[in-house]
Amino acid sequence: MVIGEAETAAARADAPFIHADVKAILDAAGGNLAGLSLDAFRASKLFDLPLIPAVTTSCCGKSYAGERGAGSNLIRGLRGETPFDGTQFPRLPWGGTVVADEDIDRIAAWIDEGCPGGVIASSALAGEIDIVAETRVEVGGLAGPTFGLATDPAAWRHAKGELRQRMDVDALSDAQKERLRCAFRELYKLNKWVGDKRSYNNLALVHQNHCQHGWERFLPWHRVYLYEFEQALQDFCPEVTVPWWDFPAECYKPDDPANGAILPDAFKGTLTEASVRSLRDHGFPAGANALVGKLWANPSQIYAAVTDACGKEYATGDHRKRLIDALLEANALWYPLRYSSQFGSGTINSKIHYHYPTQADIDEIMSLRTFRDFGGGSLYDDSFGFIDQNPHNTMHIWSGGMNPAYVATAPEDRNKAVAVAGRRFHKRDDLYSEPKYGDMFSNLTASYDPIFWPIHANIDRLWWRWQQAHPDGVPADLDSALTPWSYAVRDTLDMHRFGYEYVRGGSIVPVGLTNPIGRFVSAPIAVPDAAKRFRSVEVRLHRVPQLPRSCFIRVFLNTPDADASTPLEVEGYAGYAAVFGHGECYGGPGHCELPPADARKFDLRGRSMNTPRNHRIDVTRAARRLIAGGAVGLTVSMVVIGASYEEDRELLRLDGVSLNFLD
Repeated sequence: MVIGEAETAAARADAPFIHADVKAILDAAGGNLAGLSLDAFRASKLFDLPLIPAVTTSCCGKSYAGERGAGSNLIRGLRGETPFDGTQFPRLPWGGTVVADEDIDRIAAWIDEGCPGGVIASSALAGEIDIVAETRVEVGGLAGPTFGLATDPAAWRHAKGELRQRMDVDALSDAQKERLRCAFRELYKLNKWVGDKRSYNNLALVHQNHCQHGWERFLPWHRVYLYEFEQALQDFCPEVTVPWWDFPAECYKPDDPANGAILPDAFKGTLTEASVRSLRDHGFPAGANALVGKLWANPSQIYAAVTDACGKEYATGDHRKRLIDALLEANALWYPLRYSSQFGSGTINSKIHYHYPTQADIDEIMSLRTFRDFGGGSLYDDSFGFIDQNPHNTMHIWSGGMNPAYVATAPEDRNKAVAVAGRRFHKRDDLYSEPKYGDMFSNLTASYDPIFWPIHANIDRLWWRWQQAHPDGVPADLDSALTPWSYAVRDTLDMHRFGYEYVRGGSIVPVGLTNPIGRFVSAPIAVPDAAKRFRSVEVRLHRVPQLPRSCFIRVFLNTPDADASTPLEVEGYAGYAAVFGHGECYGGPGHCELPPADARKFDLRGRSMNTPRNHRIDVTRAARRLIAGGAVGLTVSMVVIGASYEEDRELLRLDGVSLNFLD
């Protein structure tokens, strides 16, 4: 029977609805799906998507009775439902007009009834429907939203339970430096309570009473010490981590260190407007205003600057004490008993017979093959590890230095390098003293100086780097205890168990899981000079839920207008992540729900396979290329590409995107 143009299948409710009626509806719509035999129609696909489900139950036994038609890709396509809503494919029929809702309902019912057939004249095309390239709709899309950077990346990571990042101290922002100072101030405030183990005094005494040097426990013990101290800081500032000092960085001029930066800027003496007002209240002249914002690596530089600005008398006596008070108020990371780079009339080479560590020294140490050589020998084969001697010992001596203004008043005890007697607890009067050596010069007083922590963080970082190249290089006695704590050496081998990683710098862009992201553009991310010494660069996608279908996520740097049509040969193309889609849930109600956040103590069930996870894309080559070309910042752009190689705007959800300069 031939159906006229004005006659619809809906008008034939008294007759069986068969394949011929489906063909008539599609012919009337003018689409490209008609003309197939019934068998070919049942087996037909669009880009590997079957138009009609071939099975009647799910893998979990769920029946498709009454749902097979509504859930078929043919009906979804005719109704314009995902993925035929323009996110991956346009609505069906392509090249035709929209099919009436009542006709779509009849086709869905026809599928539920098993697709009853009839005799029609057809061209009997077999297999899949071939859609030529000219008929595909290119989804160019709109520019993705621009996401701003988190003002506090460490706080974001803390809130999300992710690894904290210990950064190169020279890559810290002003805000990050100030938060670190704030945390130190809080520990200093606790010194008035002698028994409070969180106080800076008590934390420093742990090193004096228990530290391990000269054998294999040196590195494991200090990894725990750093972690315990960092936790004390985080009790007051949860987002704070201990930064690390890259000794041979260019700014420190390893071949001529006395004329380099000497110390990281964050740990230098400085005066703020508030601290200068305090000095003015104590009788300092107006010339002190010129000292605001200056940086000094050691007390000699400070006293010389004050002498020039205010007069010699303001750098001595009680005025000097008030000056020290003001400097400590301005920067809790500065320390007056620190004579960095100063060794009397000579240098560290001529006086101490050490030399400031160079990159060649570090490379030589990192090339050592055994833990005994690198970190130290065991009880049965004891010896200093080379990293324990240089750069560790060298940096203690370099940072402590020798007081050039020291005047001996009695015959000296050459074995008494630093005064310890009477200093069991850190007191302000100690900081007014003028000893011959800085506190970093002695193992018994070194941890009183805040510079102790970035030095040891870098030693720990170098150990971690060495571990990656020598995974079998471990201490001989893994079960030995690390006093005064309950850790064993084996507990320290995986740094990530302590919840941190080392980076040169990085930024994070919060996104949120509420809406899907088809295209993404970050605000420009500055690249500090310290971060440019990176070994690699990663873009990370944070807390990505399992995706129902597969896709590619292309990443571009400094290409904010990138879309699906952007060629991969552009300078800013950086790489991609291939995501293997999970598909629909195969279980019953609640099967794919995440485990509860308040799991009970003895609830040992593993996390769900659908727990959101991070994806990482290495973008090192593109970053190097752009920075070498003069880029001072990087913009991260992402485009989500579906199986059709077109933009998929309804698929990817993620909590954040970060750019990480790794060491």
